[in-house]
Amino acid sequence: MRIIGEFDLDQIKVTVFSMNERISVKYEYNLLEQTYKFRDGSGIRTVENVKAYSSGDTIQAIKQTFDLMAALRMKGLVNLQKLDNETFDEIL
Repeated sequence: MRIIGEFDLDQIKVTVFSMNERISVKYEYNLLEQTYKFRDGSGIRTVENVKAYSSGDTIQAIKQTFDLMAALRMKGLVNLQKLDNETFDEIL
């Protein structure tokens, strides 16, 4: 797999990879990432194609997914902390 391009889009880092006639696009934001994979013939072959794909409604949906992921991560951490607080150290 090789990186064929990178760019920033509304505080989201976008990295475009190429491997075996497939393109992978990784979006990174706030320690979270989403990866979308495209086969040959999908219309995504270049970094310019990815930039066009990543505009408008698509980037808004990606941002909403990041918001959901962040909320799920926070909820999981809060639940984990509750579990830790319910256990008591053994006193000898």
